[in-house]
Amino acid sequence: MARALEKLSVSKIKSRLLNVAQSSLYKLTLVVPEDVQDFLGNRFNQYNLDDISLLCCEANLPGSSLTTHEVNNDYHGVTEKMAYRRLYDETLSLAFYVDRDYRVIELLEGWMDYISGIDNKKQYSNPYISYRMAYPKTYKNNIYLTKFERDQFKRDFSSTRGSSSTTMRSVLDYTFVNAWPLSLTAIPVSYEGSDALKCNVSFNFIRYVMEKKETLVSSGVGDQGDVLLNRDPTLGMNDQFRTIGTRSATT
Repeated sequence: MARALEKLSVSKIKSRLLNVAQSSLYKLTLVVPEDVQDFLGNRFNQYNLDDISLLCCEANLPGSSLTTHEVNNDYHGVTEKMAYRRLYDETLSLAFYVDRDYRVIELLEGWMDYISGIDNKKQYSNPYISYRMAYPKTYKNNIYLTKFERDQFKRDFSSTRGSSSTTMRSVLDYTFVNAWPLSLTAIPVSYEGSDALKCNVSFNFIRYVMEKKETLVSSGVGDQGDVLLNRDPTLGMNDQFRTIGTRSATT
């Protein structure tokens, strides 16, 4: 049944409506298979891969749908749909800023070279060349996308105890199972209007797994210099940098 109408104060409306997720806060973790790393040689280490992951400027949270079949005449005049299978998106689209040393392009092209068996670029300049595709197990790996908010490393302020309190923060962890680069989009360059160079790549995967996790932001003595405090309980967690009147939302 419908719920009765409720009179809400301005502070309650703020705490409910201003506490919305932001689209610009996420982290990609790109995990390159060991065989691909061996193929690329010593050109990429964990530091380089972390930098490339940070250069991911656009990503899509995945979706899925349910396949149904129709059931007719179980009830008079009624057609029902029954789900029998879940279909996952087939690709994950990512956009990367290209760094000055072109490591982003080098990594993606090298990964696809390994898949298609291109181990000698000079030989492949010959129009007549054979190739042998890599075994799927060697070029597929899980990659991860984490969605978080800007208050992830902030503790709420306790008005009753006069000090900061421990705070639970929520994140969404997406695991893309057996992902690999399916296509690398052509990268346009032009003399007109210089802009940051981007490359777009689509990763294929078999399914994704979404997990909501809770992380604890504690009030330990050792993290006082690293963790900020939210002193305004009426503000949504994403508005802690705003100032209402003369009181600042952060210290």
